[in-house]
Amino acid sequence: MASEIIGTVPAEVIEQMAEAVRIAYSNVRDPEVMKKAAERMDRRAEKNARMYGIHDAAVDIVREMRDSR
Repeated sequence: MASEIIGTVPAEVIEQMAEAVRIAYSNVRDPEVMKKAAERMDRRAEKNARMYGIHDAAVDIVREMRDSR
């Protein structure tokens, strides 16, 4: 299955992902890289919210767990 997915992902993206994993597993933290990543994640979250709305599934799950005690 993984090989099927990898076959559809451009080599450049695979290289970027491998580099991100390497950095994540190292003890090196570059504040500028972390800031850019956070900005990308925020933009993606905003886009998803515009496309699909806000989903508070976790809130509902926590409430259900708490109320079942």
